Amino acid sequence: MYLGKMPRPAFGIRIPEIVVPAVLKSFKELNIAGTLMLSFNRETAPEKFISSLNPKHFYLGHTGTSISRYIASATDFSKQFSIPIEIEADHVSIMGSVERALKRIAGVAIEESLSDSEISESLGYIEEEFKEVSRAGGVDFVTIDTCELVGTKIEMLSNEDILYLYENRIEPDYRRSLENRFLRSFNFVSDDRVLFIKFTRMDVAKLALKYDKSIRYIEKVVDIVKKYNEREFGIEVALDELPLKTGVKDALFYAAELIHRGINIDFLAPNIGFRKREDYTEDLSTLYEHVRNLHTVLSSIGVYISIHSGSGAHPYSDKGAGVWEVVRRATGGLVKYKMSGVLIQLLLEILYQSELGTKPRRIYDEIYDSVLEHIYSVVKSKDGIYSPELEKLLKAYEESSARDPTYKRNPRADVFRHYFYLFQTIRDAGGFRKLREELINLLESDAYVRKKYEVEVNNLIDRFSKALGFTNNINKYKVVVMPTE
Repeated sequence: MYLGKMPRPAFGIRIPEIVVPAVLKSFKELNIAGTLMLSFNRETAPEKFISSLNPKHFYLGHTGTSISRYIASATDFSKQFSIPIEIEADHVSIMGSVERALKRIAGVAIEESLSDSEISESLGYIEEEFKEVSRAGGVDFVTIDTCELVGTKIEMLSNEDILYLYENRIEPDYRRSLENRFLRSFNFVSDDRVLFIKFTRMDVAKLALKYDKSIRYIEKVVDIVKKYNEREFGIEVALDELPLKTGVKDALFYAAELIHRGINIDFLAPNIGFRKREDYTEDLSTLYEHVRNLHTVLSSIGVYISIHSGSGAHPYSDKGAGVWEVVRRATGGLVKYKMSGVLIQLLLEILYQSELGTKPRRIYDEIYDSVLEHIYSVVKSKDGIYSPELEKLLKAYEESSARDPTYKRNPRADVFRHYFYLFQTIRDAGGFRKLREELINLLESDAYVRKKYEVEVNNLIDRFSKALGFTNNINKYKVVVMPTE
């Protein structure tokens, strides 16, 4: 079901058979209505690509969970546990390639822009995704990511060049519309501040050049979703994977422009300085001020913040001491918070802690060694997901293991925790994902491991939900539908 703007957690269910039962048991115990999601393009894909033997499709939908399987699993488990959930198509993206996207989320800077043919191909692929969404029954929520179309290089130009481009690239009627709406003072009020914002013509010029293409393609993606998804659905836009923190003027401009074009978004995901699979180590008062200002502005126009890259360096670091509590205070608890890979990382840590020689530990070692073997082949060929950053991580792992042999197969080694997802996509010549299936079979057959995993997932969701105020959200928020006249 579509949960609207209700504050809630969203968890990625990369291997539904393993993750969903543990998550929904926790939701039920804690009275949480939440979102289950998979990142389209990166984590899931249409079935024909998941089962493809074409090397070109190796990383596409790397979890091995197809879109149809994802939606069916989420729906079936929701019925089994008698708990409402929202099914989300996360990060529906205009992107150059899945390899490029995977490098981007690993922190690799992507400089080159997309060509028109790459954009067209990406739109065609999104249409393929939503044809399968339609056949599977639809989704309740869609997060759209056109970060690769944002003109970040505009920030490097002189004021004279920016104004020249603005007056020569942006249509006169649209310039007048922008200036009529933005060349004024705004003030926004929350319970601890009155925020004054004044746009100059230079601000408008820079923001228009920076975001116009990204916003236009948001519209095109929404049109595709509406064409195939017959269910009511909500919309979130993602700016979190841009290289710089999202400014208040940027967030206001982007959200207001979408609303002006008739796209009523529920959430906007800004870059607040979070990095994937890393703890937040900057000053917490700075984090509070940034998020509080964004929340003050966005909530005033009916848009709330969604936090991406919500997992920390490991499953027990909780994004850093006090971080979750700061996010709650800064948003007044009116926030959506996303985590994904941590639920698989948590299981891998449990397997690592098993005694040497036991089946759980043997499976863990096989996963670790297979991931490293794949990384070595990528570094050697300098193809696929290769980057100089990946090569440095591998070298650092080798040096640490040479100094301390106990570091070998450490689940918190940077090279593994950033690339452990590879075990889900590694398959044999016949397309069989042996490691993924071994892990599923282990959880189904080993009651001890399954119970330990469920307890640890519950502990994580419990402390996370208490810190962010999601516990008992089912009863906390009363849904009132006002009558129409």
